[in-house]
Amino acid sequence: MELLVIVALLIIAGSLLYAAWKQMSMSVVTAIACVAIFAMVVLDDPDFLDYGPNSYLFYDLAFTSSDLTDPSYIYTPLTSMYTHASFMHLFINILVLVLMGIVLEQRIGTRHFMVLYLLAGLAGTLLFAALNYGDEFVYVVGASGAISGILGGFGRLYPSDKIMILLLPPMPAWIAVIVFFVLQIILIPVSSGIAYEAHLGGLAAGVVLAPLVLKLPLTRKKVKPRATLSSLRKLATTSELVAMLNKIEQESVPDVRNAWTDHFLAKAKCPHCGSAVRLDGSSIMCEKGHLL
Repeated sequence: MELLVIVALLIIAGSLLYAAWKQMSMSVVTAIACVAIFAMVVLDDPDFLDYGPNSYLFYDLAFTSSDLTDPSYIYTPLTSMYTHASFMHLFINILVLVLMGIVLEQRIGTRHFMVLYLLAGLAGTLLFAALNYGDEFVYVVGASGAISGILGGFGRLYPSDKIMILLLPPMPAWIAVIVFFVLQIILIPVSSGIAYEAHLGGLAAGVVLAPLVLKLPLTRKKVKPRATLSSLRKLATTSELVAMLNKIEQESVPDVRNAWTDHFLAKAKCPHCGSAVRLDGSSIMCEKGHLL
């Protein structure tokens, strides 16, 4: 194994360990790791930015289906998720990762986010391999499979929250998932050079695995309820709030239930004066002092 490949693996492992240990900003840490590996590829091949990938390091980090049967390249399903083919490719992926990833990570926790991200990326890579098996000259790189999984997970866990896809106007997350899926299907036969198979595999993994990942016991501290259901019912005055309250009542994972509670309180208004509400310990109080 080449020295630069080992360095890239150390960067990836270090970013994952740091995020898991600190339980903070895996989205940002992953973006930094992607930038660092991109810089390594550019330094290894000074013509990379002008003429595209043409270095041993890039192809050592990229994934192709034959890697599944070659033990010397067993690391590429992971390194390919941190490697990018151009500056624009890198920029778009880390922009989406940071803007959408941070929101989901804050709600479900860094460790759950990390597991979902890596599983979705792996699922995208495996689907790509299955559909391109035997073609040693077709490579896949980029974080877009894992990011597609984050979109799928977002749509499964918070379907009513509005998010943006590319330059389209904000839309409910579940609609965004459908729009993204349809776009991939449309673009597969008319566009080349993009691993749409990895996008679809990651998206499907995110939708299916998100609720299962959240059941994993990855948090050390015990999460206490932030508000009673009776106090929340007093605030459920709109159909949107009623729908969120149903989510809170049905949710069995404490972290997710508390995330839904925070979201509920951010949209709720005091029934007495119409002002915003906040948590005061385990009680709910509005800005004008009404205890609910």
